[in-house]
Amino acid sequence: MGEGMYGGLRRLVPDSLFGRIALTFIGVLVLTMGITLFVQMLDREASVFRASAGPAARRVVDLIKLLDRLPPAQRVELAEIAEAQGVKIELITAPQAATAPDPDDDDAVAMLGMLKDRIGPDRTLGVHVTRKVGDTTVPGTMGERTERFAFNVLARLDDGSWARFALEEPRRLPRWPTRVVQNLAVMLIVVAILSFVVVRWVTRPLKGLAEAADELGRDIDRPPVPESGPQEVRRAARAFNTMQERLGRYVHTRTAILAAMSHDLKTPITRLRLRAELLEDTALREKFLRDLDEMQRMVGTTLDYMRGLDDREPLSPIDVDALVEALRADAEELGHPIAVTGTVHTPFAGKPLGLRRILQNLLDNALHYARDVEIAVDDKPDRLTIAVRDRGPGIPGDLLDKVFEPFHRLEGSRNQGTGGTGLGLSIARNLAQAMGGDVTLSNRAEGGLDARVVLPRGA
Repeated sequence: MGEGMYGGLRRLVPDSLFGRIALTFIGVLVLTMGITLFVQMLDREASVFRASAGPAARRVVDLIKLLDRLPPAQRVELAEIAEAQGVKIELITAPQAATAPDPDDDDAVAMLGMLKDRIGPDRTLGVHVTRKVGDTTVPGTMGERTERFAFNVLARLDDGSWARFALEEPRRLPRWPTRVVQNLAVMLIVVAILSFVVVRWVTRPLKGLAEAADELGRDIDRPPVPESGPQEVRRAARAFNTMQERLGRYVHTRTAILAAMSHDLKTPITRLRLRAELLEDTALREKFLRDLDEMQRMVGTTLDYMRGLDDREPLSPIDVDALVEALRADAEELGHPIAVTGTVHTPFAGKPLGLRRILQNLLDNALHYARDVEIAVDDKPDRLTIAVRDRGPGIPGDLLDKVFEPFHRLEGSRNQGTGGTGLGLSIARNLAQAMGGDVTLSNRAEGGLDARVVLPRGA
């Protein structure tokens, strides 16, 4: 259960640096405002009560002082006048017991304190406060109902008699600080917008650097990364551009060397072929010619592999259905029937020659080592998948990735005869990665190999 909860929380966290920084800013801001509102609410209730109880305390104190000065006959008249003003006065001649309010009754303790402050600490007083909630709601609040405070004060007069005062005061401030909540909400929105703008401004160079690193594997000659943004990002961009320049120089130099070697080897191979033709021993001549053919094929495939590393073919729309149909027709002309399933809905933006070489290499392997070859096309909005499947012996599971290494051959596992130079799969993977995709191999449950080309749309 803990793992599932942790996994759920982890999925809620944005995956991008921009999202995480923005979420941190907003989260800290919301937490700070929440704590601020909570602390304010703790003090607000006492302030709200004092705002409502203050006028009541002043009225009670004024009436006590008047009763102290008036004779008993006139006190009755004052009580009648006060009742008309909303204060009920009960004059008591019998002794009363004015007990101190319960310390946990914050309202009564606060009211007693306000009375003592105004009339003096020596006055004997008893206070009782209740809250009355009405059925109507207060306009402009979050559904808050009307509330009134009922005060009952027992006071001992100077002549030893007692008077009881009963009056009510409305709650003068709503329970929720609507204006404060509105101000905090406006502040939160403004700071959130500014946070998004600032975080986007800071992380945009990092996003460009990540995109450049992703494109580097497809195009070693891509334009340099703009060296903009904070100092740390500029240093990273500068180091990336230097690395790209060195990698490009290394790849181009190696390709040029191998191309020159391939060109230079053609002349001695041709001379050896001419001299081999002059041999009178037919068996020896055939051996020489086979060796020379093998040398020429190795030179050609090695050069193709290096061209795959230095591929500069531009992207263009490809009619994949027509390409697959052309490959199927070529194979059938050589006596190898191929089944095709699936269609491509829209043209694919890729490298036409590169995609043809990928599929041709995979088909050559399947036709050479297996039977019942099939091409399955699966076109989706985000990626294009082309699978070349066969019914051959397959490849041992621990070697499925190793066969992509240059010059690695598995003739013993798939065929007892020769297996070429071992560069076909390496060339196919390099070309696929140059288009942002990949080539993977897997053994089929019913027997055979599944060579899958996965290419992203809009690469």
